[in-house]
Amino acid sequence: MSDIQAAAPPVLDPEAFERHEGFRETTLAYFTDPDDNRALRRFGDLIYSMALEYGRHWPREPEGSFRHQARAILADLRHLQGYFGLLGREHEASALTESETELSRYCSGVAVKVKEIADSLERELGG
Repeated sequence: MSDIQAAAPPVLDPEAFERHEGFRETTLAYFTDPDDNRALRRFGDLIYSMALEYGRHWPREPEGSFRHQARAILADLRHLQGYFGLLGREHEASALTESETELSRYCSGVAVKVKEIADSLERELGG
């Protein structure tokens, strides 16, 4: 076992969300080696920057950029809904500490709330 401290997910400021584009934090959380985590974050930043620069060469979104981005948000919400649901079931599938069991149950409730938000956005977007 290594003495290296694991890389932790950052605390994100919603107003500065674009500083954290690239890979989802739920993916980066598996890369606990700080050097590897940092490298993936830098690579994600590079991909995002390249996408912004090259975007003018790609086909236009059928519904327009705004609705396209809203559908991307919906997809991310569905991902979070599923991830919260997974963590919300952990207290039934795994041996957790008391505080982890409480957090697991809390995540189950958050999954329901995220579903409601995603369902609402999906209705607004239509088809």
